[in-house]
Amino acid sequence: MNDVIKKLRKLSSGPRRARLVHKEVDKRVGALFQDSAVMRNVSCRQGCSACCHTQVSISDDEGELLHKIIEDGHNIDLERLKKQSIASKSSTTWYRLSYEDRACIFLDENKSCTIYNNRPSVCRTNHVVGDPKDCSTEDGLERSVRLLNTFEADMVVMAGYSQCEENGALPDILYKLINGNKEVLDLFTPHKSITQVFKEFD
Repeated sequence: MNDVIKKLRKLSSGPRRARLVHKEVDKRVGALFQDSAVMRNVSCRQGCSACCHTQVSISDDEGELLHKIIEDGHNIDLERLKKQSIASKSSTTWYRLSYEDRACIFLDENKSCTIYNNRPSVCRTNHVVGDPKDCSTEDGLERSVRLLNTFEADMVVMAGYSQCEENGALPDILYKLINGNKEVLDLFTPHKSITQVFKEFD
């Protein structure tokens, strides 16, 4: 991965670094899909959005890219992002949100990604091998699923993360960027403790 890291270090723009990582990830994942057995056994298809209701990690470079897309006019549900940003502090709290409130803010009514070409790295590497019913978290439970081995692509993702100051949950990083890096909890619930906020999800 040294070649990828060298390329990343030459770039001063977060969105450009994110796009480079995405390109390198796609190259490695695409090579796997040249195998007919992979094509046959991966059950992910357009319209399946189960993983779009789970917690997604991003780098701050990817956060900058998504922030730029929003600034350029891409509409999102900011209230839902606020809820997600608080819940993303804890896996338990995240799954207390309703299935609808856990939907990625970039998911449309047809269960399609509205920023597919700029989706985060982990969305590019997660491919389920097996029954897609196991991916569902509608009941608030996360089950074990078998994923396609994307080791090389995962190493590219880690190379990208290593060049960033912060990596974390998409809602948390993005909401802070939108609000000028102010604390999400101070903005959303200035008069409540974190314990009170979490209780509201029960």
